[in-house]
Amino acid sequence: MKRYEPHVFCGRRINRGELPHEHVAVDPTHRQLDARLGRGEFALIHARFGNSGIRMLPFRRKWRVPLVTSFHGCDAPGTARMRRRRGALKRLFAEGDCFTVPCEAMKSDLVRHGCPAEKIVVHYSGIDLERFAFKVREAPDDGTIRILYVGRLVEKKGAETLLRAFRHVHQVFPNARLTIVGEGKLKPRLKRLARRLRIWPYVEFLGALPHRAISKQLNEAHIFCLPSRKDRTGNVEGIPNALKEAMASGLPVVSTFHSGIPELIEDGVSGHLVPEDSVGALAGKLIHVVGRPDTWAKLGKNARARVEEDFDAIRQTEKLEKLFDAVIAGYERKERERRERPLFSVVIPTYNRERYIARAIRSVLNQTCDDYELIVVDDGSTDRTGKIVRSFGRQVRYIRQRNRGPSEARNAGIRAAKGRFIAFLDSDDRFLPKKLEENKSFLERHPDCKFLYSWYYDVRGGRKRLRKGKEYEDLDRFRYRLYRRDFTIRTSTAVVRRDCFDKIGLFHPKYRYSQDWDMWLRLATHYRGYCQRKPLALYRRHPRKPIPHVKRHRSIRRTARTLYRWDEATIASLRVKFDRGERPKQPQSAQPMFGAMFVTRRRPRP
Repeated sequence: MKRYEPHVFCGRRINRGELPHEHVAVDPTHRQLDARLGRGEFALIHARFGNSGIRMLPFRRKWRVPLVTSFHGCDAPGTARMRRRRGALKRLFAEGDCFTVPCEAMKSDLVRHGCPAEKIVVHYSGIDLERFAFKVREAPDDGTIRILYVGRLVEKKGAETLLRAFRHVHQVFPNARLTIVGEGKLKPRLKRLARRLRIWPYVEFLGALPHRAISKQLNEAHIFCLPSRKDRTGNVEGIPNALKEAMASGLPVVSTFHSGIPELIEDGVSGHLVPEDSVGALAGKLIHVVGRPDTWAKLGKNARARVEEDFDAIRQTEKLEKLFDAVIAGYERKERERRERPLFSVVIPTYNRERYIARAIRSVLNQTCDDYELIVVDDGSTDRTGKIVRSFGRQVRYIRQRNRGPSEARNAGIRAAKGRFIAFLDSDDRFLPKKLEENKSFLERHPDCKFLYSWYYDVRGGRKRLRKGKEYEDLDRFRYRLYRRDFTIRTSTAVVRRDCFDKIGLFHPKYRYSQDWDMWLRLATHYRGYCQRKPLALYRRHPRKPIPHVKRHRSIRRTARTLYRWDEATIASLRVKFDRGERPKQPQSAQPMFGAMFVTRRRPRP
């Protein structure tokens, strides 16, 4: 790279001599990465392979750094290993900024599994052309035709298919020889197969070789064959570098119609392709190519030109740097927009909640909707609450004030909020992962909604119970039921449009308890509450002594009556209208017979 300085973080390091990169950190727990991201050292995270992208998601959220994830084939969404991580992969597709794939076939696969097409860039991996000298291939003087295979000895590379096909080739051309370069778990099995097929004297297993030795093998070979296939776990190729290296060397190549290989090889022009797993087709094509040495030169020249066009490492690296430029610029633009006007401002007031605050914050950061800002207002905590909140870095706006009570803590969050809607979360409660996404979807369908709440789970002593909130379309009925406390709106489910507070005021600073009920009653002066009929939050219920509330409740109700302009006569009429009018009828089996009900009582004994 010319304009970026890459730093590599890995679980372990191998092949130091082959890959002598200066900035490599063996960091299996990601502690070094976390610390350096916190110091603002990096502009972008490039995760190689989908599972690495999943592991990097928490760091993207925590440090607000764009994330590019590259898929290569063994991490395709349809493979067994990625199917087990379906939920995490879905979050990666939703939150990741860009995804590179090595071929169009893999782009289609990602789209089929839910990745937005506009986030995917087909970026061909390049090779260093200077390391592979071009050579025109001609028929050998001694008549010995050398067929070369380079690749790991694993199922998707198709070495077994090649051995079975080579048996037929050798029957037609006894001077043909097969060289297999690579290591893998199938090596013992492949050697046994070569003996069983009676081609062992004509097949050479060289094991893994360094790049210089592979270049030599390419120079001495006449034909290159890599019959890639989809394995039993769903693992597929992207576009194998071994094919590009062979084509850059001028070798005629034979491969399969597999994954992105047809994007590299035009059948009959820059190489030959056969169907996957077809021993007969592969044998026939190899026999054809071995028998037509007059076509080798043209195939080799076309192959070299194709690699130079789209698979030159220098050009592809320049394209990658331009992609990084675009991703960083787009992310910064999106961040500016989010900071200036997010849809939601999530406000968490807290006081001495070191035991619960981290879980509350993570429940917001793990939301599937990222159109929010998170504000934590510390009401003068004396424990480790502040330290825990600050450990989340730039993901959280941290406000600390002297202890003034929960109402003033919420008010401080509302004053600092930039979002169009305020979503409240108590510091010992949690959002469910799709809470904000569900809220956003509901608000888009109901543009007149300014006051929203939902069902929730009540958690107490390890038990979780569903609590269903109620909704009344008639504003008077909604006010009356709320006034009577016939149903409960939990603060951690509530979402209120920001400009509503300009009209009805903030939370009452003198109320340490029931301040939320007072707020909902005041909101009902102008707005009917909408209820989402699904649980979106976890409400934690703590064992505590009963709190005297008679005087406070009288004050709250008195305020509501003033705002609604209710007098005693109005309340009486509402009671008649809603209490008596909504009293459920008795079931038919409980109706008295003949319009009367007789009650008997045992007479006392004399």
